[in-house]
Amino acid sequence: MTSSTPSNPSGSPRPGRPSRRDRAEALPDEMREALRRRLAGRAGGSSPAARPGIPRADRDRPLPLSFAQQRLWFLDRLRPGDARYNSAVAVRLTGACDHEALTAALTAVVARHEALRTTFEETDGRPVQHVHPAGPVPLPVRAAGDLDKDLLAEYSRPFDLRHGPLLRALLLRESAASHVLLLTAHHIVTDGWSMGVVLDELCTAYDALAHGAEPRLPPVATQYPDFAVWQRDRLSGARLEGELAHWKERLTGAVAPELPLDRPRRGEEAGEGAVHAFAVPARVTGRLRDLARERHTTLHTALVAAAQALLARWSGQDDVTVGSLTPGRSRTDLERAVGFFVNTVVLRTPVDASGSFRDLLAAAARTVGDAFAHGDTPFERIVEAVGAPREAGRNPLFDVMVLLHP
Repeated sequence: MTSSTPSNPSGSPRPGRPSRRDRAEALPDEMREALRRRLAGRAGGSSPAARPGIPRADRDRPLPLSFAQQRLWFLDRLRPGDARYNSAVAVRLTGACDHEALTAALTAVVARHEALRTTFEETDGRPVQHVHPAGPVPLPVRAAGDLDKDLLAEYSRPFDLRHGPLLRALLLRESAASHVLLLTAHHIVTDGWSMGVVLDELCTAYDALAHGAEPRLPPVATQYPDFAVWQRDRLSGARLEGELAHWKERLTGAVAPELPLDRPRRGEEAGEGAVHAFAVPARVTGRLRDLARERHTTLHTALVAAAQALLARWSGQDDVTVGSLTPGRSRTDLERAVGFFVNTVVLRTPVDASGSFRDLLAAAARTVGDAFAHGDTPFERIVEAVGAPREAGRNPLFDVMVLLHP
């Protein structure tokens, strides 16, 4: 759950969110280069105009789930009402709050994105998406007591994937001049990038409506159900088999580092854990950035290498596997789309204890580059292809993820 605290001198709040440039700079170098090629019209050797758009799926036929959605649907069937896959963003609004305009803005944003109006049911034993017509979106107002507890309680309420809705909003009133808006959605219809899009559009629409104007928002090039159908068609047959063969070659025999845990594993875990927050001194971060730049890679890759070095020392293994995430948006027409696009990738790097960290950084850079080049392959299909053992309470192939957020 993320939060933002904008100022509001004009009476209509705007979020203090990272700019598009900030978000791009936080991406791994390989992803930034792919983004530069796409924006320059050179992705895949063709211009965006030459690339056909994702077609609109036939709405008279059952709409399949994307690979990522099907994974979460299956997990929800195993543990109905589990709130661990909720996703949320909170923003403080300072100044006078126009509840009517904010409700209208929320309704307008949800109307733009089919994923936010989708529920999931079974047809002939298979899960399918059901997109509901656009309609009013409620925005209840509640007096804030203990703000942290109020936010956590709302965030932790489970969703019903069959009946929905899978996005809910709550406005907590601290005073006449201070409110906190919480948007909570099930991960099956959103991801971190998508929540940023929703918040950006919501604030733009609210700003216009609060001043009596019509919101001017860019058209949505692709709806998520269309992406799901396109993904199923694209990642099938020989192409999917080739991708899976690549990952099978990379990951066969990979095991998660055996760490010296302070408590025994208990099989199925409750999902409750602790958070340990700490700050890395700016001079250390700066030196790590300089080293990454010197080796023509990124801070993300340097952090991957550092984590793998640490895990190798703790486990005594010289073959270290960690996880990371890709945005899953390999096309510019998905930049403003809302849905569950993010995909998990596996980073397996040999660690030579006799070598230097620069050697490990170079190996990690090759690992990251290769993984992101094949980052659209559904993680669950990779697990199946590799034949990774499954154990309740553990993620297959890795136990540690390395993520870098702006």
